[in-house]
Amino acid sequence: MSIEKMLKYQETDMRLIKLENELKNSECAKKMIAFQSATKKSFDTLTSMNDVAKNNMDNIVKHKAKYDEIFKQIEEISNEIATESDDKQLEYYAKQLEKLYQSLEDMEKEIARTGKDLSDAGYRYGKEYEQAGKSSAGFRRYTEEFNKLKKEKAVEANDIIKELKGMEVALDRELLDKYKKIRASKRPVFVPFHKPNICGGCGMEVAQDVINKLGEGRKIQECPNCGRIIYNQD
Repeated sequence: MSIEKMLKYQETDMRLIKLENELKNSECAKKMIAFQSATKKSFDTLTSMNDVAKNNMDNIVKHKAKYDEIFKQIEEISNEIATESDDKQLEYYAKQLEKLYQSLEDMEKEIARTGKDLSDAGYRYGKEYEQAGKSSAGFRRYTEEFNKLKKEKAVEANDIIKELKGMEVALDRELLDKYKKIRASKRPVFVPFHKPNICGGCGMEVAQDVINKLGEGRKIQECPNCGRIIYNQD
């Protein structure tokens, strides 16, 4: 099968691929992706901070309820002491009060610690929110630059696409479909055979039966290693 027209088609298509790569690897594309990633990371962090802050607030509510309960017990025992005259009972109440006051002190420390955590988290939240704003602004800026460059490239790309469409009518449909399928993951699709036994695409050795099938003239075979189409340059 002669593939002269197919090789010409690939040569034209490579110009389109070159444009695609120029857009993909442009500085604005790289920065757009970087700022997009940074923005997502910041908002993920903010979401996590919100969850932690909610948990801390729930803990403060629980600590406050426990604190109030301890304080209520202290008041009740204090009232009992005021009317009690038995020394042993007074000693018992004194020990109970000592334990309750210690619990009260522990709860005060826990509430203060949780409050400090909230305060520190609030500061970090503000910083992260500020960073998220900067990243988001950067993402918008470079997205605009990317879209502008994309439009510029599209003018040239559309001309190439029209040229390719015009060439397709003269190509073998089965071979063209195979080309387009391979093109999605491997470029170029058609690669030369390098004697004595090397695929011009992956650089791997090919089996003797593949070499035999290539034979003489510009015949083709699929590389068993990379799936590209090898053609004989002779």
